[in-house]
Parts: sequence; structure tokens; C-alpha cells
Amino acid sequence: MLLLKKNLLYWLLLSAILVKTVYCVPTAAVTEADDENDSEWDEDEESSEADDDGRVYKNPRNSPSTECPRDEEQATLLGQKCLRKCSSDEDCKSKKKKCLCDGACGMSCIKPDRECPDLSQPSLGSVTLSGKHFGSRATYTCPHGYHVVGLQSRLCQADGSWAGSEPVCKQNIYCLEPPTIEHARHSALPEQATFDLDSTVQYHCHTGYATAGFPRAKCLAVDGQASWYGPDISCEPRSCGQPPDPAHGWHAGESYTFGGKVTYHCGEGYELVGRAERYCQADGSWTPKELPTCVPQPAAD
Repeated sequence: MLLLKKNLLYWLLLSAILVKTVYCVPTAAVTEADDENDSEWDEDEESSEADDDGRVYKNPRNSPSTECPRDEEQATLLGQKCLRKCSSDEDCKSKKKKCLCDGACGMSCIKPDRECPDLSQPSLGSVTLSGKHFGSRATYTCPHGYHVVGLQSRLCQADGSWAGSEPVCKQNIYCLEPPTIEHARHSALPEQATFDLDSTVQYHCHTGYATAGFPRAKCLAVDGQASWYGPDISCEPRSCGQPPDPAHGWHAGESYTFGGKVTYHCGEGYELVGRAERYCQADGSWTPKELPTCVPQPAAD
């Protein structure tokens, strides 16, 4: 009988150990997996908060930064891929990531220890690295009598690539900054001041403006002088068209393009119901969409 009790106690103790092992071990594994499987790239997510720039954010913390704003159009022109946007470390799912400024991509969830690839030494001149992690800088120099044509330094970006392309060392002929076009931007990095022959830059009109003409410029040498040829482009504000008038009313203002405003008024004996002002938006539509109405004024007692 005593032996039977000892065996029963042994099996109860063994069962308790197995249960604890089964229920405790996976919890840590799942936590670690969640940390590793956090998506790095910016993705469309269900959101409940809209900000003034028209984009929708997951929560109020994810509002755009004024010190390091996200400019996705410029990032696309520069060939930079943006990571998940954020405004604090709490917005990043992984504990390994920090909310840091990533140039045109703005505040993003970044792994500070992400490395950029090794850079080979140029055929003429040299490159010196301050490191290979995010934020590190590669600085290019040329021998005496030559100039760095292109970016003198390149940053290690959050997507694991070096910004821009490798510069070259040239003696004399190169182009300076590309032409400035009103209401447009181009695909060169802002800090690049010199460009090699045959370099091209692509122009893109700002939001709310339509591109007309040839949007490309190229650095060419003619008679020993380097100069930009192109672009032949103009950026015209998008038109919303003449807005309709409500019955018994009219509008004041004749600017029907992006940024324009009209104000509505009613005839004698009528009063305005709705918004008196409407604005022409970047997509060529009037806001608010609803046209105000003019209703008869109530009779005086």
C-alpha cells in the first residue's frame, strides 16, 4: 500500500512538471517571434485618425513631424524606400527599432544596427567610411587637380542602401546645379552641387499642378563648356472648372484653379444655408462638395 502511494505521488509530480513545460515555453517563443516578424516596410493599415495633410494615421501619436516630415513623392524620385512611419519608439512594433529621422521618408521605425554594404574604392580618388550602420557617412575625395563631381558624401539609409550614386573625379568639365522650375522639383539629392557629363535629372510638378512639356534635363558639353539642356516644362495649377451657382444666388471670385476660392451670396429676400466659401483642391475638385442653397427668409412678425 505504501509503495502504491509513492508511485501515485511520483506520477502526479511528473504530470505537473510536464504541464508547466508545455504552457510556459511557447509564450517566450511567441514573444520573440512577434519581435522578429515585425514588418519593416510602410504598409497600409486600418486607421482611425486623419491628419491635416490628408493621410490617415493609425493613432494620434503617428501625426506628421514638423522637424522631419515625410515626403513620399520626393522619396520616390530619389529611389528611397520608406519604412513604417512613427512619432515615437512606442509606434514601432519591434523593440529592436527606434523612431528616427530618415531623410525624405521622415520619422520611421529603424533598426539602428542595420548595415549598408561595403563600398569599393573608386578608380580615381578615395572613399572613407565613418561606419556602415544607419546614419554613417561615406566621404569621397579626389587627387590634386581634380574635383568631386556628384555627391561628396553619401549617407547609409534605413533601407540598407547608400544614398545617391558613386561620384567621379573630373578635371574641368561638369555641370553645376540643375535649373530651378517654379512649382516643380527634380530627382537629384538637394546636397549634390556638381554633375558629370550625360547626367540626367527628372522633373515633377508639385501636388496640385499639372506637368506640361518635356520634364527632363541633361548635362552636355558644347565647345568645351558643360551646360544643362532642358527641361522644357511648365507647371500649371489644376483647374476645378467654374462652379455652379445655387438658385437665387451667385458666387464671387474668378480663380477656378488649385488654391482658388469662391464666396457665395444670396439675392434679396433669401438667406444662405451651408458653407459660404468653397476652395479648389489639388485633385481638381471643389471643397466642400455640397453646394450651399438660398432659402426664403422667414417673414417678419
